[in-house]
Amino acid sequence: MQLSKPELDLFYRLYYSLLAYVNQKFGLIPGLYTSDEVAELTVAELDTLRQNLYRYNYLFELFAEENPLKLSAAHANIVDGWKNFIRGKFYIYSYRDPYAIFIADRPPYKAYGVCALDRPFSALVGSALPVMTETVLLPFNHKIIYDGTLQPYPFYFGRSIRGSLSETYGKAIAQFGIIEDLESQDTNAPSEPEPTPEPTETDSLADLSDTELLQFYISSEAHRERYWQEINELIDRDAKLKYLYFQEMGQRYAQEYRDRWREIGMKKAWIALFEEMPIASAATKAELEGILKKLLPAHQRKLVYIYRLK
Repeated sequence: MQLSKPELDLFYRLYYSLLAYVNQKFGLIPGLYTSDEVAELTVAELDTLRQNLYRYNYLFELFAEENPLKLSAAHANIVDGWKNFIRGKFYIYSYRDPYAIFIADRPPYKAYGVCALDRPFSALVGSALPVMTETVLLPFNHKIIYDGTLQPYPFYFGRSIRGSLSETYGKAIAQFGIIEDLESQDTNAPSEPEPTPEPTETDSLADLSDTELLQFYISSEAHRERYWQEINELIDRDAKLKYLYFQEMGQRYAQEYRDRWREIGMKKAWIALFEEMPIASAATKAELEGILKKLLPAHQRKLVYIYRLK
């Protein structure tokens, strides 16, 4: 799942030399000339060079043609091939041997087999998947790698979104297979414009309050999948909206589970749900609240939806 040491050294030598070349063309960071100096940059300085590289993607071909470092033809071709980069947001869906599966976050949904660099992806984003991340994918010696910058988003994916992502993965595999080489790719799928939401009964989403927006975003499974990022942004910045979200989702899933609970013989029970997850049940509300005190910290208990099964 990771590059070998020789491959890793080659990648960073080429990539940092390319960023030094970008700096020479635009004079973004005074006094910076070599790949060794690029390696010492701060994250913010490095990102300044990255943004300009991907904004002016003719630089890949120009660097290969001018070849200021007198690279071999094979190494110059590697840099030239990076013009086929794919930039955007991806779901890290699963870990496999020899790569991780990245799924593009928008149509056309494609699954990419991406190799890690010096650290495994599990060390960067954790073992609990899926994880949403933003990065740039690059071709490298008939593999796909990322450019060294990986920005994960700390979003929790509920059951409905995970289920939809599994369906998306299946469709991507059926249509494209797992893409393991970008050399033949000539589209930048994640960089395509986000589809414009179709008109709704509300004349404009911009006219809605945050509470109304949240209710619109969670009103259906399709909306929850489409607007998951907007949902997380709303509930991350407003504690009242976060409470509303967990109560609404708990209620929706309780209604889904209700018939099944009755089928297995449950009756006259109090059930606690944390978003889609039933986490405890008891014969009385007081007993359930006592259980929750032992299970969850106070700030999480506030989000729990309590359902009475009659």
